[in-house]
Amino acid sequence: MQKNLLSAAFSLSLIFAPAAVTTAFAAPTAVRVTASDSSGDLSYPMLYTESSWMSLEVPVAVLGGVIPGDLSLDAGALAAGTTITLDSVSQQGDMALLRVTVSRADTGVSIDQLASINVISGGQTLATLSIPVIGAAIGD
Repeated sequence: MQKNLLSAAFSLSLIFAPAAVTTAFAAPTAVRVTASDSSGDLSYPMLYTESSWMSLEVPVAVLGGVIPGDLSLDAGALAAGTTITLDSVSQQGDMALLRVTVSRADTGVSIDQLASINVISGGQTLATLSIPVIGAAIGD
């Protein structure tokens, strides 16, 4: 009887152990964000290419309650050589405004893609932002 109880307890510990490990090392928070103008007054549902006046609004709470000094972005590989570069970070109320420049290597190619942007500090991804990036092809 005792052997069966120990066996059952061991089996349950194996079942619940992955849940504890998953909780302890939870994945970065996924945040749906909006873009705004440089003043933070106007909101846009997407980032526009060839812009250096847009900001991503992210709750400071998602970043750990404070804005880290070494914040960086990784937008992965976007189509048409599109890049999203972090220019500066400021705080407005409970939101962090991540001012970005969005550019393309070839403006003759359009882009309409959902960007998955990792917000990184200390080598750790704090949040993953999802926002569309669009830009029309510009002809000669």
